[in-house]
Amino acid sequence: MIRKTGPCLWTLVPQEDPAPCDRYNHACCCQGGNIYLLGGRGKTVLNDFWKYNVRNEWTSLDCGCEEALEQASMVANQHLLYVFGGMIDCAYAHRKTPLWLYNTAPVNRKGHSAVVFEAAMYVFGGYVDLKGSSGEFWSFHFRDGARTTLRALGCGAPGR
Repeated sequence: MIRKTGPCLWTLVPQEDPAPCDRYNHACCCQGGNIYLLGGRGKTVLNDFWKYNVRNEWTSLDCGCEEALEQASMVANQHLLYVFGGMIDCAYAHRKTPLWLYNTAPVNRKGHSAVVFEAAMYVFGGYVDLKGSSGEFWSFHFRDGARTTLRALGCGAPGR
């Protein structure tokens, strides 16, 4: 029997809704200060995509996935997430390409506002085709090209 002699190095992170359900066989990676979580299996194969930020907040993302995916790998490079392999919960899985890309940079929009402050451009809101109005707030740092989601606010968000 192994006996613990020191303090536990793990700390439970409090979760608030919305948050992903319990799962295994999922893909996960870090990019731009965020953690991304894709699919996996809970009671069934899952078809969801989540982003976790440093403020302990989960955001459900629209990945445009047609099928549920489990046991894949996910890595990040620049502003892209690469998802490879895995099992698709679909009878036609043998016809699918095992590599998917997800761009974490902001999608094109119109009617937004943008300002430059110090060495960065800040973009807020706008209209995203088919999705409608957006409350996204992004920064783009000119020196290193880093893009960051600052906070997505909705009409009912605190402080509004």
